[in-house]
Amino acid sequence: MSNSADNLNSSIIDFIRSDSSSVKSIKFYKNEYIYISGGRGNFYFIEKGHVKVSFQTEDGRICNIGFYKEGDFFGQSGLSDIVIPETAIALVDCVVKRINFSSFLEEIRDKELLYYFFIYMSSEIIEHQKTISSFVLLNSEKRLAYSLMRMASEIRNDNISSIKNKISYQDLSYMVGTTRSRVGYFMNFFLRTGLIKESKDYFLIVDKKRIEEFLTE
Repeated sequence: MSNSADNLNSSIIDFIRSDSSSVKSIKFYKNEYIYISGGRGNFYFIEKGHVKVSFQTEDGRICNIGFYKEGDFFGQSGLSDIVIPETAIALVDCVVKRINFSSFLEEIRDKELLYYFFIYMSSEIIEHQKTISSFVLLNSEKRLAYSLMRMASEIRNDNISSIKNKISYQDLSYMVGTTRSRVGYFMNFFLRTGLIKESKDYFLIVDKKRIEEFLTE
């Protein structure tokens, strides 16, 4: 994101973290459903944890369409009146803020934040399209690298990124559509080549720049 987008994101998050009647903080445990068949009338913000969003096709196949970390919004499909066959599940124990869209709009209606909110949501749609494109165009190895990069958060006051919450190889295999053994093979390769590093303080240290270079090879 650009600096202006970062500032916009911070403004929205500050408002959502304030004492707002439109926002409810909820704890979800690992593998618990946050919503099934769309979060109609709501969208969500992650205070803690990681969330997977998937879509079920008419023939019953599951397509993973989004992986979200602390500080991310998700569930924007809930802003539509249409019930969408989309499911959100907690990949680890999570604390999520559920935001009632109509109440939220009423609260910010006379604020400058309303204008910026729609700009922000437009940028989110673009990022979502990039994620879907990557999962269509990339092989499973690069899908895993992309997912790790997407889940990593910047460490404050340091020029590195990390994934704080531990995610099992089995869960990673579900995320990218491959086997657990293949994930293990890919992760060992990523460690050897420096795309990721192990850490006593975090699940993984992620070199986003090197992963971006790897994705374009």
